[in-house]
Amino acid sequence: MRTYPGVDQAQRWRLLVIALALTTFAGLILQRLVWYQITDRAHFAALADAEHQQRRPLAASRGALLDAQGRPIALNVMYNAVYVYRPEMTNVERVATTLSTAVGMPKEDVLRRIQEADTHWQLVAARLPANASTQISAARLPGVELRSLPAREYPEGSLAAQVLGFVGADGGGLSGLELTLEEELGGKAGIIITEGDTVGGEIAIGRKELVPPVPGSDVVLTIDRYTQRLAERELAKAVQTNKATGGIVIVMEPSTGAILAMATNPTFSLTADSPFDADRQQLYKPVAVTDTYEPGSVMKLMTAAAAIEEGVVTPNTPYRDVGVALVNGIPIRNWDGGAYGDVSVRQILVYSLNTGAQWIAGLLGPERFYKYMDAFGFGAPTGIKLNGEAAGAYRRPADSGWSQLDLATNSYGQSISVTPLQMITAIAALGNHGVLMQPQIVREIRKADGVHRVEPRPVRAVVSPATAETMLDMMGSVWRQPSLEPLRIEGYKLAAKSGTADIPAPNGYSTGKTYASFVGFVPSPNPKVAILVRIDRPEALYGGVAAAPVFRAIANDLLTYLQVAPTEVRITATATRPTDSSNTATPTDSQSGR
Repeated sequence: MRTYPGVDQAQRWRLLVIALALTTFAGLILQRLVWYQITDRAHFAALADAEHQQRRPLAASRGALLDAQGRPIALNVMYNAVYVYRPEMTNVERVATTLSTAVGMPKEDVLRRIQEADTHWQLVAARLPANASTQISAARLPGVELRSLPAREYPEGSLAAQVLGFVGADGGGLSGLELTLEEELGGKAGIIITEGDTVGGEIAIGRKELVPPVPGSDVVLTIDRYTQRLAERELAKAVQTNKATGGIVIVMEPSTGAILAMATNPTFSLTADSPFDADRQQLYKPVAVTDTYEPGSVMKLMTAAAAIEEGVVTPNTPYRDVGVALVNGIPIRNWDGGAYGDVSVRQILVYSLNTGAQWIAGLLGPERFYKYMDAFGFGAPTGIKLNGEAAGAYRRPADSGWSQLDLATNSYGQSISVTPLQMITAIAALGNHGVLMQPQIVREIRKADGVHRVEPRPVRAVVSPATAETMLDMMGSVWRQPSLEPLRIEGYKLAAKSGTADIPAPNGYSTGKTYASFVGFVPSPNPKVAILVRIDRPEALYGGVAAAPVFRAIANDLLTYLQVAPTEVRITATATRPTDSSNTATPTDSQSGR
């Protein structure tokens, strides 16, 4: 080893260690420089951009919801909103005083918003009246900015609230069609990108970039403004008159499955300052598709249609009613406890005989009966564009616990849960030559590239046109019975069926609490609309008493509105006894076998 005069061995080792340390340190610095400037350059460039960039979102204009005639029922209107940014203010006290006076907000609240605006623009008030906007603009306050923001408005008032749903503070849909059609209605937000200085102010000559928003599409619904308002009005009157807890009305076009009205009571107000109330969340769902019930005797229509289609009965097939039928040792009785003697299948519907319905189902047998229950759409969602749709349920022969009693009670609408929409859809198939249509609530979507129509979609042929025609004829006999004579509409034939379903309770069925319903076609044959009316827990219990007048009132107005000419055929009675329907006359008997 070369030696240097005056440098001993220890000094040489110290110099070597220092040199190695310096070399290692320089290598680490070089490695970090390579990492920051080459390997992870994009990440740190993004951090730098974020430090200097200011991103301001531009809300997309939300699409309108239009009724079947193209009239707006929910649309966006632009209002001014006032924002503040503290670093740009020269006189906080003056800003707080001016804004407090203009927007009608306590000065303390304005000051609190200003204090929160240290690092970003803070909203003070939205949906400003025109005079407030003018006053703020004229004041020319540094650190105060007016921005144009959209708000949802309802030109028809609070119409079809549970169907339309509502939007949140950010403008996004939270329930109903506003939620399920968010992709179509919402559009795509834009953004303005600018450069800011070290205190957050915008650099006037800095880089600016604009990504314009894409507006949402307008959606034309099948809901008809007049029909919806009519249904809501008559339903509200019936709920009040019958001292009921609520109800539902659905009006459907049988030939297309288009829903012209879907009214629910109780409901909520879309035009309230804040439509959402955490204590009333059950009101915000579209209960006509989310909540199930036992439909009662309207289900006898499906039972009879299946039997006629299979050729096991005709309208004139005789049946001897002794007032009670034993199934697995459990007595099933008629709604009034009566025995009607020798009757026909037509009269089983007219008198709404539970004993007759279970007899028909017995002739069909489980395999064929449940084949038609499935074909009519029970036990499966309809696929309508509304949130939370329920499938309904009933036991099938392969299910645990099923017995012949299920077949018997299902035949007259007991021990089977359906949604109101499923029920009207199944009924409407009888008015459409036996073809089940998918319920339709969207008619067309008006996009930037053109109009996209939603065509009616047949699901399946459930029964033949001949069977469907026969069922309408028998429903006409139900409508012409003497007990419904005061409800007839002179010059028109209608077809209908009542239903009264006891409400299930933990230990059987609630005595004196029912779902009173009435379904039918207007007019008949060749119906324009099918109508379902359900009144919940009415004082007058029965569908023929509580729900039938609502059906008649809606039918009468729609005949005029739809310009249906009278047939001028005088209606004559075909039944000799008044009737209504119930899923059983004595819950302690037929219910106990469930």
